[in-house]
Amino acid sequence: MIGKWLWPACVMLLAIAACGKKGATAPKPLPMLDGVYHFSERPPQLQDAIEGTLTVISDTVIVDAQPGPCSYDREQSWGRNHPYVYRCAEITLSFDRYDPVQKASYRTTTTIFERRTVCVRYETNSSGQRVCVQQETQSVPRQISVSGSLHMTRVQNPD
Repeated sequence: MIGKWLWPACVMLLAIAACGKKGATAPKPLPMLDGVYHFSERPPQLQDAIEGTLTVISDTVIVDAQPGPCSYDREQSWGRNHPYVYRCAEITLSFDRYDPVQKASYRTTTTIFERRTVCVRYETNSSGQRVCVQQETQSVPRQISVSGSLHMTRVQNPD
């Protein structure tokens, strides 16, 4: 007799417990982002600044930046879980679909020159060992990745 009502009672208790779950709150809505924003970043590895404007209108993001020109990258921007991606000359700018103002970034590569000392002349000593008798310092190019966040300043509210 106990078995007949035990199963339904357990199911009902679980349902009640699930409905009364504490701490479940709706996510906070994002502040209104519509407007025009300015950004200017000066990574020490790059000769020129990355600067421009970001215009946000509802679910649309428009970028005008230097270096430019900028073009929207449809391949990298597809789907709801991917950022809006723009290619501006050799720099890639990414903007989160849900918070493009706070979650914006850049990435590129640049060439740096490292100094290395190399041997340019060898001789064989009296013991038959080959030894360096003349060294030279050379600059050797190396590609490095440069990336970071874009920091926005609102310059115009939506009309």
